[in-house]
Formats: sequence, C-alpha cells, structure tokens
Amino acid sequence: MANFVEFSGAAALNQNLSGKMADALRQGIAERGQATLIVSGGRTPLELFRHLSRQELDWSRVTITLADERWVTRDHGSSNEKMVRNSLLQGEVAKATFIALKNAATTAAEGEAQTEEALAALSLPADVTLLGMGDDGHIASLFPGSANLPQAMDLQSTRRCVAITPITAPLERMTLTLPVILDSRRIYLLLAGEAKREVYERAEKGTDQNDMPVRAVLNQQQTPVEVYWTA
Repeated sequence: MANFVEFSGAAALNQNLSGKMADALRQGIAERGQATLIVSGGRTPLELFRHLSRQELDWSRVTITLADERWVTRDHGSSNEKMVRNSLLQGEVAKATFIALKNAATTAAEGEAQTEEALAALSLPADVTLLGMGDDGHIASLFPGSANLPQAMDLQSTRRCVAITPITAPLERMTLTLPVILDSRRIYLLLAGEAKREVYERAEKGTDQNDMPVRAVLNQQQTPVEVYWTA
C-alpha cells in the first residue's frame, strides 16, 4: 500500500514535494545522463509546478510529458499542456524536452498512432510520475466505465497511450496506459481537501480497479507510491 504523508498547508507540501521531485531528477541525470518526468494537469499541481520550476538542475537533460490530455487545442482553457507550459516550463525548465499528447488529428482515436510514435522517445522507467485523482477514483484519464478502459489498464499491453471518452466527464482524452504509469521509479499521488481524502480512504478499502482505477496504483508492489495530502 501507499505511504500517506499529511501536511498542515499547501505551502509546506509544495516545498517538500518539489524538493523530492528535483532530487529524483538530479539522481537520474547523475546516474543515467538524463531523467524523465510524467506530470498530471488540473488545478491542484499549479503551485507545485511553480516551486519545481525554481529548482536548480540541468533541465536540458529532462524529458517531460503528461499522464493525460484533453483533446482540445493547446490554447484552450482545458488544455493540460497549456497549464504545464504556463506554470512549469518557464525559465530554465523551458530547456527540457516536452512530449505533447495532443496532435493535429480531429479526434483522439485518430491521433492515437501519432501520439504513440511521439511517446516512443520517452525513456522509461520514469524517474518521477505525478498523479492526481478524481472524485470517482480515476487517475490520468483512466475513467471508470469508459469503453477503452480494459485496453488502457491491460498490464500485458505494450501500448503507451489509449484514446478514452469518459462517460462521467466532458471531452475526449488521450491517456498513458497503466503499464507506462507504473513503469516509474517513484509515484506521487497529490491530493487536496477533505473530499479527496474520503475518496482515497474508500479506494484503500476496496479492490475493484475498474470501479476505482486509482486502486491499480495503490494496490501494486512494483513501484513505490507516496500520497501527499493537505486540507
């Protein structure tokens, strides 16, 4: 099971976690000459990304990609890429290599092959994977009930991405597959608020991964997981 780490406020959490993430990237660069960082979008990691962007390391040796992306233009308000570019890929971090999940295809399904090809350049295992969690227990865009969820959750799959159309959320998505998410040296699950803690505690008590895909991360032994939470 995951290690749950509680903080009294967001500032302390962001300072601590950004430092740990930067240390892991530095270690990857020192040991292998490069490092890989997978991040999630949404509002929760905004300040964390700003803290991380101020960490001193050789960002030119870091490759960054997203755990998932909504199939919208890159200037759209719902674009995870836009959020990451505006909050993380600033200053020295702009020297990092960024692999976008969104391409020019009309739909995510049509763009799947091109995104798969782009992700072939992603060196795995990732040094750090940062995830969030939805109120329904989804991670990345692994949404309960989605038609393509079994393909995206298949641990025997060699695919790196799958197009997903959630039944509980708007917009078609592109998501990294579960094997790619778990192919990391460390996973951090970032949560904020009492509601998310309640969802997390419910996920801990069950085993049905299709009902709450976050359980596929919490209940595995392959990759160390730390849950960072603040009210």
